[in-house]
Amino acid sequence: MTDKLVSKNMPTDNRGLRDALIYNFEILQQYLNSFDEFAGKVNSDEESQNTGLDHKLTDMEQRMNNRIDRITRGTDDETTRLVVMAILQEQGVIK
Repeated sequence: MTDKLVSKNMPTDNRGLRDALIYNFEILQQYLNSFDEFAGKVNSDEESQNTGLDHKLTDMEQRMNNRIDRITRGTDDETTRLVVMAILQEQGVIK
């Protein structure tokens, strides 16, 4: 958009002033439309990123819940191993 607003040498007659103002508003409307289009793209990108993040967080939550379930049932091998090693170190069986 290379059109320039009429700012200097504004017409002094009513018709000329009216036409200059209409012209200025048409240019401003083009810029507003471009801005709205850009803002729409940004919002769309943000929504798709949020959707991806929501899926990742839901997946992480599910994995943590599953692990908590295994820990409370005593079937989580990694945690059981860590607890046994800590007890053995505490008792001086291993270093």
